[in-house]
Amino acid sequence: MKNDVSLWLGCFNDKEEFEKYTAIKYSEDGDSIPSIFEQDFNLGYYNRDLIEKDWIPNAKDDIEKLLLDFSYDNQIIKQYNNIELKSKYNTIILIYNFNYTKNDNIVNFISKNAYKLYFIGTAEYID
Repeated sequence: MKNDVSLWLGCFNDKEEFEKYTAIKYSEDGDSIPSIFEQDFNLGYYNRDLIEKDWIPNAKDDIEKLLLDFSYDNQIIKQYNNIELKSKYNTIILIYNFNYTKNDNIVNFISKNAYKLYFIGTAEYID
């Protein structure tokens, strides 16, 4: 079955900052409170069980090395090989079965003191 996967790459000062950025909190009633990541990029509903993310201590500017060992990496890397990264990244976020480009309020870039995060694009993979 063909599915979409959306990719973000960024730079965070440290892993703790990245974890805080992507953390989902809950109200006293048990309702989820969107993470800063979800708020920054106006993410609507997606299956939170289908997100993969990582922070690496040594930033890289090679898309293949950044995506290696993620699910379906052999399929996804091929589709991003033509992208020349303009800087080094230490943060990777993939949301599977989600096409961010279909979002009405797409945000391509967020920059704050402790981090920068870029939406790179959406690829397809066969499950």
